[in-house]
Amino acid sequence: MSKLSRVFGAAMLCLGLLAAGIVMAQDPATPAQDPPKKEHKMKTAMLNGTVSAVTDSALTIVDSQKGEHTVAVTSDTKVTKAGKDATLADVKANDVVTVEVQKGEGNTLTALKISVS
Repeated sequence: MSKLSRVFGAAMLCLGLLAAGIVMAQDPATPAQDPPKKEHKMKTAMLNGTVSAVTDSALTIVDSQKGEHTVAVTSDTKVTKAGKDATLADVKANDVVTVEVQKGEGNTLTALKISVS
């Protein structure tokens, strides 16, 4: 059994030296790569409710819990009504809408998409 122990010990020693050689062979001049940074995503949310007021630059919506939300509307806001392209002028009080909003600083909301049912 002592011969078997010596063979086993020698094999373990060889494996250890081989592993150490592989680790030492790595180029230390190559810096570790940082994981890719995530792109800053816009904070968006969906808002469902009934339109209570519409102006040229804003839409006021009352949600199911009677909360009132005023959403800014820009020239980039896409409006659809019954699945077809529309304009903000087509949105009327008492219309049921789903609005994709972008959350800004100070809890401001800007409409990205307005869908009128």
